[in-house]
Amino acid sequence: MKADLILVNLVAFTPERFAGRRGAELIAMKDGRILYVGDRTVRPALTGPHTKVVDCQGATVIPGFNDAHCHPVALAMTTRYLDCSPLRDIASLIDALRSRAADTGYGHWLRAANCDPARLAEQRLPTRWELDQAAPGQPVIVVERAGQYCVLNSRALALCGIDESAVSSDAGIVHRDQTTGRLNGIVSGNHAQVAAAIPPLASDEIEAGLRTADRIFLESGITSLQDTSWSNTPAHWHAMADYKRRGLISPRMSLFAGADSVDAFAELGMRTGSTHPDCPPEELRLGAAKIALDESTGDAEPPQDLIDATALAAHRAGFQLAFHVPDLTLLDRSLNTLAWLDQVGLAPRLRPRFEHCPACPTGWLDHVAQSGAIVVAQPALLPLAAQAMNAREPDPRHPALFPFRSFLHRRIPLAFGSDAPLVSCAPLDGVKAAVTRRDAAGRCVAPEEAISLADALRLYTWGGAYAAGEENATGTIEAGRRADLVLVEGAGEWATPDDLAHVQVVMTLIGGKIVWAR
Repeated sequence: MKADLILVNLVAFTPERFAGRRGAELIAMKDGRILYVGDRTVRPALTGPHTKVVDCQGATVIPGFNDAHCHPVALAMTTRYLDCSPLRDIASLIDALRSRAADTGYGHWLRAANCDPARLAEQRLPTRWELDQAAPGQPVIVVERAGQYCVLNSRALALCGIDESAVSSDAGIVHRDQTTGRLNGIVSGNHAQVAAAIPPLASDEIEAGLRTADRIFLESGITSLQDTSWSNTPAHWHAMADYKRRGLISPRMSLFAGADSVDAFAELGMRTGSTHPDCPPEELRLGAAKIALDESTGDAEPPQDLIDATALAAHRAGFQLAFHVPDLTLLDRSLNTLAWLDQVGLAPRLRPRFEHCPACPTGWLDHVAQSGAIVVAQPALLPLAAQAMNAREPDPRHPALFPFRSFLHRRIPLAFGSDAPLVSCAPLDGVKAAVTRRDAAGRCVAPEEAISLADALRLYTWGGAYAAGEENATGTIEAGRRADLVLVEGAGEWATPDDLAHVQVVMTLIGGKIVWAR
């Protein structure tokens, strides 16, 4: 059989290479699958008149990156916002907003994102009055880096119907100036009035954002995405199919169902693994049910019986369970739910997931292992945590942050994702963080929990496939697997973490086709 595409002069990151032995020298592809992986001497037998041969010039070939936890549409939307991340003080933010206001036009919403108070000289978010200086006649919203806070100027507050009589609720908190008691424009939580008042981006803006995000994914070597948003409904499912059909999102997609929408999906005869009639089966599939009651209800500590009931309904509807586990309280309650399901003879057939799980006391590791859950972590968050953790005295009572080595030592399944747009979606950033446990200033977080480069790559490739239940189709470079591959230049033999200082993606292939090249 003749190949469609052959890669030569490469270092293949195959299981042999993981074990330190000589790896493959040639990879051949046919009809979107890997046809052959091995010795270069077979090249003549695989080469036909229409075979394309690519000289990789010594580059390392790894399986395509699988971002097991991200929010791709949100990332696309934020590309249309003013990016605050380079700004270092509020005066610069106001100047940038003023400049953007001249382009958006009077009366239109002015949007900004990635505002990190820790990076600003004032060490705080701006206020409504400061935003008024930038564009008094336009509604302005500035979204904090983590998405938990936003700041509205006076015009935006008025359009949201929020005035001085406003009161806070579990679903949304309005903040006030400590001196005057007046609204300062800062809002936290899922404030319904804010969500209802902000108009969606125009269709051309949405398309432009998706195209920009798609290029970011491909430049980063991402060939599969798992949209873990808790708010996904059947409408989002159909919209994603439309984006895929129009070529706006290239990576393969697994879209989670919001736990509140499980019944709506079930009424359509859908469950985890369902595909869309408008897309090839391997392009878009329905993923797990996202159980994030702390976010969907606004209650940071949702009651155990509500978590139990929500998980039971999703399980009976045929969904994989994905628990939002940002802290120890929700880790404990998620473990309790899985133990209860097991006790009543309803242990999930599809392996459950713990999204985030940033901390796990040593005494809890065995419980997590026994639960059978996959921990889906975001190593790129480590550099953000380094500054805060190194600013205070160490406390031995606190468990290590993102205990990757401990998880692997206890044989707890682990996968990596980004949580973009919270942080960069670039997998190599996450790999570097997992290996070095350091931020840009060299500050370290729990160095004893560092893992090897080979393990970090495996968790961002095969680990993501395993979390999605697709480990038999993708995630490794083997004959018969999907030909989703990434060429990486500058890492040589991937011998040391220092290689990561020079590494860059140079080519991305999905289904045996080159979809991006530097």
